[in-house]
Amino acid sequence: MVRIIGLGVVVAGLAAPALFLEAEAQETTGEPAAPSSWKMTASATAVGAAIDEDRALAPAADGFLFDADLAISRADTLDNGLTLTWRIEGRVQRDASSRPGFVGVLGDCDPSFTTCPRAVTASPTGFFPPRTPVSPTTGLAAYGPVPDENVIAALEGASLSVSGPWGEGVFGVDSGVAARLDARAPTVLGQVSAFSPSLDPTGLVTARARNDVAGPALKVSYMSPRLLGFRFGASYTPEPSERSVDFDPRPNLPGAAQANLKHVSEAAISWARTDPGSGLRIRAALTATLADSSGPYSSGAAGAFGNYSAWGGGLELEQGAWTGGVRYLHSNNAWRPGHADYEAVEVGLVRQGERWRLGAEVASATDDLNRLEGISWLVGARRKLNEQVDVGVAWASAQADLPQSGLSGFSHINASNGGLIVELSVHK
Repeated sequence: MVRIIGLGVVVAGLAAPALFLEAEAQETTGEPAAPSSWKMTASATAVGAAIDEDRALAPAADGFLFDADLAISRADTLDNGLTLTWRIEGRVQRDASSRPGFVGVLGDCDPSFTTCPRAVTASPTGFFPPRTPVSPTTGLAAYGPVPDENVIAALEGASLSVSGPWGEGVFGVDSGVAARLDARAPTVLGQVSAFSPSLDPTGLVTARARNDVAGPALKVSYMSPRLLGFRFGASYTPEPSERSVDFDPRPNLPGAAQANLKHVSEAAISWARTDPGSGLRIRAALTATLADSSGPYSSGAAGAFGNYSAWGGGLELEQGAWTGGVRYLHSNNAWRPGHADYEAVEVGLVRQGERWRLGAEVASATDDLNRLEGISWLVGARRKLNEQVDVGVAWASAQADLPQSGLSGFSHINASNGGLIVELSVHK
């Protein structure tokens, strides 16, 4: 079945603070601000597509998709050289209604069957009924009602940062260092991607190699200055309960068992260097995340969820008009019995001209907890119409082997969604 996802435009906002220190490509920072300087950035993206959907079990997006962001920051440089930056940011988004914030149900594997993914735990009166587990890394589950959610609005940032020669400290609602200091594959379009997408018209992308299970929750972070190309960082989030438009650390999936992570610690190391002879720019990063589980399915010896651990790595290479990159993530899904890991690989290659950006992306993911495997790719081009407006066209495809149960036992069913995508972005 072909669903026409019409074009739409978005304007939305809330407010957002930011610190603009070093202009490293993937760090959400910029140049030191002048004393008492205000800055506002805004963007809006509309997406239309014609998606060929072959399984009702994995529906593609219906209707137009959009994303809008508004960020406001104020930086004050004190006499002692320290810079204080107040930042507030908000976003509003309409993604595929079956995959709000990447969360979703991909499969039909009833946990009442012992061959399906199932979480059990004990109570004073006996055992709770088995439930389908939710991956804390992605928010995906193998059974349950498919979400149906349209517009999401979220506070993506509300923080105070202090920066100086010793580095940068941040307190408040903000991304952690594993996301801010990582290296990643380049993307062709602005919001739609074959991996870790902000908007997913196919509704079937399973690869998310962004090492971030806390989202923009209240946290404290520190990042060192860059010395000899190296920069280090650490973050701590007591309880990741804040929802982002791109990720929900505690998704509301009826009848599912969740890890309910808390005490999330992140660490990252970034290295960047430009070879003066060839002009080759190299950026690499390693990230790690540790957390505890809580809730009824994390207690006692029979609890299904335990300690969470994940590590990731990324590499970016840039020379002239060409940029390529790869990012990898491995997590244990906080699954106490073991052998339920999640792995994702993302690869991208783009060529950036004066007005045109051409490229391709591919990603794959394996979720042993949910018995799920997927691969996705995108080939496209984006053109800058002027300094504020971009338009992009791409062909995207996503496929996945979805777990299902029946009288004959456990099996997989293949789903494939793909088609033409048009993206219009306005930014200021």
